[in-house]
Amino acid sequence: MPSLRYTELVLLCLCGMSLSAHSVRAQQPEPFSTLEIRLSGTRNLNRNFVHTFWQQSTGGELALAMPFYLGFVEAGGAYHRYPVAQPSVPAFNAILVHVGWGLGVDWGSRLRLEGGARIGNYRMSFGEDTFAGVKNENELALMFQSRVAVRLTGPVSLHVSGSYMQVYTFFRLKLWFASAGLSFRLRSPDWLKDFMY
Repeated sequence: MPSLRYTELVLLCLCGMSLSAHSVRAQQPEPFSTLEIRLSGTRNLNRNFVHTFWQQSTGGELALAMPFYLGFVEAGGAYHRYPVAQPSVPAFNAILVHVGWGLGVDWGSRLRLEGGARIGNYRMSFGEDTFAGVKNENELALMFQSRVAVRLTGPVSLHVSGSYMQVYTFFRLKLWFASAGLSFRLRSPDWLKDFMY
């Protein structure tokens, strides 16, 4: 299936979330009142020209999310190592540092659905000079994500998510990821709320 159809599917999901904005407003907590720490393992799933040279990889992600005036805001980072599939290229480590915004809807007391967008810097560090003579490359990255969270007990939730990312290299990197992990929601400390306001 062409990648454009995947992109359209993600955008349709996000549009559906935004159509529920009136419901989000009704249950929206006070801005910056909580801090959610999200720890995830993440895996690149798709195959395209990138994977002719590098293998799919598993990595880790850390994100911090807070309620906003509408929806939520987040900041975080993800790490992946891409081993070589062909010896003609060097392996590389990739670090995505991002900020994002999204909408969430609670279904009952335990289930939450979210959709959002992220923008960030995608840094690729190669083990040796590339054909272009560089060891590090920084590029703009855009990501769309859908997430389902189930509250296990108290402030702890289990979450799974799917995301689509484009990295704006000369040849666009188009990567799909599946992630799963745990979230911990805490009351924001007063100094942080004062800083955010």
